[in-house]
Formats: sequence, structure tokens, C-alpha cells
Amino acid sequence: MVGIAVASMAILLLVSIGLGVQKDITGQIDSLGADLLIVVPGKVDLGSFNPNFAGKSFLTEENAADVAALPGVKQVAEFSFAGGGIQSGEMDAYPIIIGATPSWFGMQPSQLSEGNYFTSENELEAVCVLGSIAAEELFPGKRAVGQTVTINGEKFKVTGVIKDEKAESSPFSAFSLVNVVYIPINHIRKNEINVQVDRILVQIDNQFEPKKLVASISQTLGQRLQDTQYSVLTQEDLLKLVFDVLGILGTLVIGLTSIALAVGGLGIMTVMLMSVGERTKEIGIRMAVGASRKAVFKHFLTEAGLIGLGGVAIGLIVSLIILQIIGQTTSIKPLVTIQTISLTFCVGIGLGCVFGVIPALKAARLHPVEALRNE
Repeated sequence: MVGIAVASMAILLLVSIGLGVQKDITGQIDSLGADLLIVVPGKVDLGSFNPNFAGKSFLTEENAADVAALPGVKQVAEFSFAGGGIQSGEMDAYPIIIGATPSWFGMQPSQLSEGNYFTSENELEAVCVLGSIAAEELFPGKRAVGQTVTINGEKFKVTGVIKDEKAESSPFSAFSLVNVVYIPINHIRKNEINVQVDRILVQIDNQFEPKKLVASISQTLGQRLQDTQYSVLTQEDLLKLVFDVLGILGTLVIGLTSIALAVGGLGIMTVMLMSVGERTKEIGIRMAVGASRKAVFKHFLTEAGLIGLGGVAIGLIVSLIILQIIGQTTSIKPLVTIQTISLTFCVGIGLGCVFGVIPALKAARLHPVEALRNE
């Protein structure tokens, strides 16, 4: 029973945590908006997990302008990722620092908790918009708008703070578009040459088919770039890449739980074989007073199934307690579903029955006279 309980815990804990992570990542991708296409540097092979998102980008400001002129494109934003951190007095934070065009704020569904976004009127100035995580780390309990922060040695004035009540609840918030600081990309261009464009984000008209626009955008970009220097991804493509990663993790989960299941099943078989040996005389008496081999077989098979059921019940109770603790003390939010619980029960009871077949057959095949002679 303990073996099955451990196996049940392995299934419920790993699957629930995996589903929670999947929901979290999917929610972050959905938050970008369904009408958004993303141009990334390099060739991304959607047939296998090969997200070539990093390294040198060949995307340029001219590419963004070409895409913006296409029919069906509402507006275009440019992203340039900067390294380093951000400081305010003795406080510091390490969000993703993004040089962006003001059009991005009109494309995303987020709201401000205070202040304003920077616009085309002040995008040449040293201003910035903080994400809620960075604002809380730099100015805990204080108003951030109007304050001055230092980004890679340069002073920036905070004009706004993005509101996101669920920012701290995500284990991936440090790597998402929640834990960010936005600065005007044109301000960077004013002080530096050859500023790299790492992403071109395209908001499309909902009346146009995304796949057709992807082909149109790819053709337009191909006039200045080689086919291997860019990829145009839809939200569906991004989700596929995520699910490819989760599929690999799912295979690992299956391997780990299989070990626990095998140990639990072998434990049931061992205990039931010992039970048959200890109760041989009892089996002989039952057969002597008219019990059929089929009845003896069902009896021991039922016992094995009940052991599996008891183990699952124990594992379920312990798992729910552990998942509750994980949800309250960490940023991971496990997702327990009826399907997962049903799967756990089916596997536990099924294991008991499968590994109980051999002991049940051994009991059913005992000769009544020989069984009665057993001491």
C-alpha cells in the first residue's frame, strides 16, 4: 500500500505541477494578444524544438518600416534587448531591459498603476516605464513616477508603472514581459550607432487571416534579408514551441513515475504471494466446503485491488496537502484536475489488479487436499 501511495504521489505531484507550469506559460503567451505576430532573428524550425532566438540579429528599422506598410498591418513595434541592471540609491533590480518604440504600448493589453507611457513626443528623452516587479523592488511602498533610476550608468526618469496584480505569482515572471523596464529605442539610437533590433512585433487587423499575413510579411522581409536570417511566428507557433518543451518534460515524468509504479506493483505482488503462502490452509478449507477456483481467484484479486485503492487514497491525501503547501509558499501554482485524480485512481487500482493476478492464480490452482495438509 505504501508503494502504491508513493507511486500515486509521483503521478499527482508531477502532473499537477506540470499542468500548472503549462497554464502559466500559456497565459503569458496569451497575454501578448491573439492579433500579434512576432518576427525573430534566425530560422526557427517548428518541426522540432530549435528556438534560435538569441545571438546576432539582422533585423533593422527599415525591415519594421517595410512591414508596417503592408495591408492588414495595424502597427509595428521594435524591441532591442539590453543587458545590465537598474539601480535607485541602494536598491537594485535585474529585470529585462527593453528598448521599445511607443507603438508597443498601444498593442499590449496591460494597464498602468501610475503615471503614463512614453510617447513619440518624449521618446528621445531619458525616460522609462517600470514593470510592477521592478517598481516594487526599487521603490517598496513608494510612488515610483517622478523618481530617477540608473540604467547601465545613465539616469532615467520614471514616467509610468505597469499594473500587473499576478506578476509575483508566476515562477517565470523574471523571464517574461512582466518583469521589465521599457526605455525608448530611439533614445538609445541617439547615443549609439548600429542598435540591434531583436524583435519586430506586428499587430494585425482581425479581418485578415494571420497565416496569409505571415506569408506576406516573410516575402517582404525576404527582399532585404536571407531566408535564414528571420522567422515570423504566430501565437500558435509560440505555443507549439512551449508544448514541445513540456512534451520532453512529460516524457521524463512518465519515466520517473514508471519506476515508482513498478516498485509499488512488485510490492503488491510480493505481499500477496506471501499472503497466499500463509493462508494456504484457509484456501484449502474454503475449497473443501465448496468454493470454486474462480471464487478463490476473485477473492485474492479483489484484495490486491483494495490494497491499490487504499494506497491511492493515502497518496491522494498526502499529495493534496503537499500541493497546497507548494501553492502557498512558492510561486509555482499546481493545477489539480478531475482527470488527473481519475488517472491516479485508475492506475493505482489497475496496478493492484495486474500485479495481483499471479498470486490469485497461485491461490486458485492449489489442490484442496494438499492445501489442508499445510501447517
